Amino acid sequence: MDNNLNRKMMRNLRVNSSFKSKRDAEILQNALTILQAMTSNTNFPEPSPSLTEVQDAVTDYQEKLAKASQKGSPLDVSIKNESKEGLGSVLKRLAFYVNSVAEGNMPMLLSSGFSLSAQPIAGLIPPIPTRLRLTDGPLSGQIRFDFDKIAGRVIYEYSNAKERDESGMFVWSDRKTTTSTRNILSGLQPGTTYYVRVRAVNSNGPGDWCEPVSLMAR
Repeated sequence: MDNNLNRKMMRNLRVNSSFKSKRDAEILQNALTILQAMTSNTNFPEPSPSLTEVQDAVTDYQEKLAKASQKGSPLDVSIKNESKEGLGSVLKRLAFYVNSVAEGNMPMLLSSGFSLSAQPIAGLIPPIPTRLRLTDGPLSGQIRFDFDKIAGRVIYEYSNAKERDESGMFVWSDRKTTTSTRNILSGLQPGTTYYVRVRAVNSNGPGDWCEPVSLMAR
């Protein structure tokens, strides 16, 4: 790839700051992932807004969401929606801070817990990883997962889930990154079925997640 084009792509690489289309459970999971990733993150020493403010917004939304989900009245749902908008606004401000500090550095951006936004620049996002396979790990409570390598300069993100929420959506763990196509999940509960998904990320942004594959931990 031309060096000037590559530099342009990096300058335009940013995290997603829009949460308007997120479902209730999805924006909450995103916010919790971001909070965990940003806590003690040396790449972002002075978050703005502060993580305390973000935590307050998350806590408020959790409480309003729980009340509205338990056959809440139209008023409860309206209050929940207002809190959701407030959380989205706080996350948008934090995304602006992350983008300002990272200046297109992909590892820094990914370390924030935010997802990368699609970029209207030349180049393609990577394809979906293929042939994801899960096998027993070398020790109890471990699962090995392998997938086919994608050509080009990419890193991979993966997450796992062992349960679904009330709407039937998987409750995914925090995203982790790797450069290897052979990895181990550890600290799992034997006898529990785990689902794993993987996607590739390059300087144009993240590709789509592959279909989850499952295996019972031994």
